[in-house]
Amino acid sequence: MILKDRCVLLHMPKTGGVFIRLLLEKYYGSDVQLASGKTFDDPSVRWAQHHSFDEIPEHASSLPVFGFVRNPWDWYVSWYHFFMEYPHRPPHFMTVSRDKTVDFAGFIENWSRLDPDSPEYIYNSFSAEYFRVFSSTKERPRNPQVEMGRYETVHEDLRRFLAQVGVGEECLDEITSFRQMNPSRHKHYSTYYNDRLAQLVYEHNSEVVDEYGYEIVSRES
Repeated sequence: MILKDRCVLLHMPKTGGVFIRLLLEKYYGSDVQLASGKTFDDPSVRWAQHHSFDEIPEHASSLPVFGFVRNPWDWYVSWYHFFMEYPHRPPHFMTVSRDKTVDFAGFIENWSRLDPDSPEYIYNSFSAEYFRVFSSTKERPRNPQVEMGRYETVHEDLRRFLAQVGVGEECLDEITSFRQMNPSRHKHYSTYYNDRLAQLVYEHNSEVVDEYGYEIVSRES
């Protein structure tokens, strides 16, 4: 997503990007550039998907770039429940979920046993998507060219970033009250984990977990 002459938003799935897009479109309309092909420059379809840092077109390459990261334990719960309710049948999710017949624990167990180079593993991997979108690596999970915010503090971080690039006060003031979009319905993420599942998620996402200092936090904490 490009806000003309101001900034670029890199939208990793399940990190609040739909909410941000709708908010900016409300105030800036056609100045919000979206695409869904291989690059931002594909004009064939309007709605954005999840482009990477490497796909930013030349005309926007000098703009500030920002994105959001999310607690991986929370992300997997949201990812699983979103697709369990999703009306379409993404093949790589369907494979791991056994055609949507396994519970969350079964999903994580099935996924963790896959070849990390397989499309089914990559499609359902928090870290693989993080590295792809932000053009990072296991050795450098935080891309220094992208200002990262956290999903857990999305309103505060978004307001700070948009204020830096000159977004108007009326838009900034609506950030905290703008309704959440595209949520998945489930209990607090911490309730879905036992020690084994928590360890599996850590083992497969340790670089990002360690970089940001994430941990499982219960609702009561």
